[in-house]
Amino acid sequence: MKRLRFEYETKLEFSQCVTGHSFTLRCTPFSDGRQTISEPVCEISPKLGEVWRSRDSFGNILICGRMDEPHKDFSFKVSGEAQIVNSCGGSGAAAAFYGFQTPLTFPGEKILSFYERNKPSAADVLSRAEELSASLYEHMTYIRGVTGTETTAEQAMEMHSGVCQDYAHILLSLLRIEGIRCRYVSGLAFEFGETHAWVEVHDGVRWTGIDPTHNRLIGDRYIKLCHGRDYADCPIERGIYIGNAGSIQTVSSRITEI
Repeated sequence: MKRLRFEYETKLEFSQCVTGHSFTLRCTPFSDGRQTISEPVCEISPKLGEVWRSRDSFGNILICGRMDEPHKDFSFKVSGEAQIVNSCGGSGAAAAFYGFQTPLTFPGEKILSFYERNKPSAADVLSRAEELSASLYEHMTYIRGVTGTETTAEQAMEMHSGVCQDYAHILLSLLRIEGIRCRYVSGLAFEFGETHAWVEVHDGVRWTGIDPTHNRLIGDRYIKLCHGRDYADCPIERGIYIGNAGSIQTVSSRITEI
């Protein structure tokens, strides 16, 4: 069991003033069978307009708002404490839709061929998932800038490269071919100064996290922010605004053990 203090912040700087800025945030972690969150605080700047809090259909905490006043910057910062109870997530049944492919994970020739060459042989679900993660880890090269948020698992597999989002999408695709229910996770990890993505696998009883980018089970230094079938279900930040402005985004996170 570990107690962690976390801070996560995203800043957007616009090239000129924008208005009619609507946003949706999934940046606040929530308690489940693996982590217990206390004293979470989300600060949004500038303090213009209204903010609403709710939950989405996956159980993620939503913060939605709209700023009609002109502004040239936007930031949100979430902080609090997390007690990591164990390595597994919540127990209970997994919804059937976690077993279906999505537009981002749908396998093409490259993924299907990779699966045929690397079919897992273990009897239990988690071990089969770990086998696929290990094969993927050996096949891929972590390279920034060659993929984006709309890159599919098949496209990343064809390039043999990508970032954590791509590793997660490919593993989701492989697991669903294998008939394993699984979900995409966005969160924070101790050794990274930004957000990270991994996969949770359901073994019929409970969820367990696997980090395919590092080929390991998630430990007690990972904090989940949100989850869904793939990235498109749970972006940490999404927004639209009125104005002919470009933007520069900076992201930072920090986890310290208490």
